[in-house]
Amino acid sequence: MKKLLLFLFLVFLSQDAFAPSLCRSEGPISEEIDSIIFKGIDLVHHEKYDEGITEFKKVINSYPDEPIGYFFMAASYQNLIDNYRNEKYKPDFEKYIELAIDKGEAKLKKSYNSAEIYFYLGGAYGYRGIYRSFRGNWWGAFMDARRARPLLEKALKLKPDLYDAYFGLGAYHYWVSAKAKIFRWLLFIGDHRKQGIKELYLAVEKGRYASLEAKVSLLRVYYEEEDYDLILKLSQELENDFENLPFRSWFAGLAYISLSKWDLALQNYENLLSFLKASPYYHLVGEMECRYWMGYIYYQKGEYKKSLELVNFVLVNEENVKDSDYAKPIIEQAQELNDKIQKKLSAK
Repeated sequence: MKKLLLFLFLVFLSQDAFAPSLCRSEGPISEEIDSIIFKGIDLVHHEKYDEGITEFKKVINSYPDEPIGYFFMAASYQNLIDNYRNEKYKPDFEKYIELAIDKGEAKLKKSYNSAEIYFYLGGAYGYRGIYRSFRGNWWGAFMDARRARPLLEKALKLKPDLYDAYFGLGAYHYWVSAKAKIFRWLLFIGDHRKQGIKELYLAVEKGRYASLEAKVSLLRVYYEEEDYDLILKLSQELENDFENLPFRSWFAGLAYISLSKWDLALQNYENLLSFLKASPYYHLVGEMECRYWMGYIYYQKGEYKKSLELVNFVLVNEENVKDSDYAKPIIEQAQELNDKIQKKLSAK
């Protein structure tokens, strides 16, 4: 259930939703602010979150009644949390996502119903939806998703060439179709996976700002489709443009594992771990996840002692990360792997 709802709201995953327009509801923003937003996005894409966030604060200072600055702030924090498994920034995300929603709703109440306002508000509800779903607030997440989709559709109706919005709708159409079968009471939903993928590629090809985000989101789509070779192809393309992109590495590792390419998978996680440990945004949970997968790989290679050493790192740190939602599934998997290793070693 938890994984289902998480996927349901992938339309707005942290890596995936920088907005497609730089216009505020009453009129165009200044060229100076326009350049600030571009700079902030670029900094975040290159893992320089503190600097990017500083730029977005300038947008808030210039347009405190607009949702745009708060939206970018929330997107940056959610991006950071997901890439580094670092939940230290949860209060910051919660603060700015609520402000983005409040500012957007206030604009609609005053009849400032531009495509941009619909998009930012829809994106903000989506971000909050994924955040809620990942932490067990299923009803709140479902309601946020119901609010978000029609807002995005309205944005496109008002501005048909807002191609970046197809990223959000494409991801939504794909994941609802892919996962709705688990919800028997949602049987009336048809299979729109192909439509969703087509919309995602439209955003990749024609999106002004969400091209990268749409391509990144396809990593998840093709993992669901079990097309691991395509994941690695997309991952290589992303690496060419953004060498140190943790989100790319998380999925490249899973693809290598699924293809039983153990040495390449191991190298992927070793490189990712080195990058995470050198980052100012490092968190123990990210290291634990890397070490679990490295232990899993060594287990598959028959090197049980090396596997046990890595798995033990996860288990001895369980108490240190007990409040992390990212750590829970890794700890459970590590416990299961530990049992398997012990059986292998005792049989020798």
